[in-house]
Amino acid sequence: MQLPSAPFLSAFAEPLYRAAVVGGRMSLDTLAERAGVERGVAADEVKALAAIGLLEVSDEGIEAVAPRIPLEQVAAEHARAADATRQIASVFAGIWSEAGDRSSFVEVIADEARCTVVETKLMDDTASTVDGLCIGPVSPRRVQSGMRIPRPGIAVGFLAAMERGVRARGLYGVSVLEDIEGLTAVQQCIAVGEQARVFAQVPLNLMLYDGKRAMLSVPGQKGARRSLIVVHESGLLDSLISLFEVFWQMGVPLSAESQVVDALDGPGSDEQQLLSYLAAGLTDEAIARDLGVSARTVGRRIARLEEVLGAHSRFQLATQASRRGWI
Repeated sequence: MQLPSAPFLSAFAEPLYRAAVVGGRMSLDTLAERAGVERGVAADEVKALAAIGLLEVSDEGIEAVAPRIPLEQVAAEHARAADATRQIASVFAGIWSEAGDRSSFVEVIADEARCTVVETKLMDDTASTVDGLCIGPVSPRRVQSGMRIPRPGIAVGFLAAMERGVRARGLYGVSVLEDIEGLTAVQQCIAVGEQARVFAQVPLNLMLYDGKRAMLSVPGQKGARRSLIVVHESGLLDSLISLFEVFWQMGVPLSAESQVVDALDGPGSDEQQLLSYLAAGLTDEAIARDLGVSARTVGRRIARLEEVLGAHSRFQLATQASRRGWI
């Protein structure tokens, strides 16, 4: 039985856990070999599985742990994160309704020239960390006549911040994989040290600077490109930091080798055939035999399609592919 993947585990988790259950305690090299996974990938995934309690790692080797209690704990943590997100939504609703009486810890900047000055200063003043949520390029199907849509690019002052040792994490909407300019900008950020992930439902454009200030970028009024909301140290800032961490944990890692996939035009013939096989319920081994490739290759291709569509299980992958008319 092919199990669905979880948002906090990659496609390699299942074969590694299965090999550990079947084979008993063993070394990392043996586990990687039996699971058909490269050693470096296996090492990273073993850490992830151990962190949630599915594997025990000791000097004697790696051993599987009964899954129900660890995974129920993970489910409970995600439920608490969902509750926290709903509370954050309530806070934001209060800010919106009280727009005429803003507190001092919130600033709103509507002028574009002023927006650029503030954005530059926030990045220049950053000493240790910068974290960001980025919705990504707007789909051409959502662009209305007269809308002023900025092209994707690297944040002002970001490269200089990285040169002085600032650590960066960026979570991007899945549309970044559909846009050559957007993905190129992300790859440049990764090349200078940013940790990057992708997630299907990034809710807003947010930057966090040293955990002390936040900047929200929202559509501007009356044709203006954008407005900025700057949040200083407060309960609201704490909520925004928590919001970032929730979505960061759900993201799928991006690498400098990630490629653009045109999700608007659809997949190539190979991907479409693979999706058809998945929709028909074929196993990786059966698909591999028909395509003349290894089961590992099939697993990588499926993981890549899940990354592109922001799917966290094969059921979600088939559902989203069907909605797009790919199968």
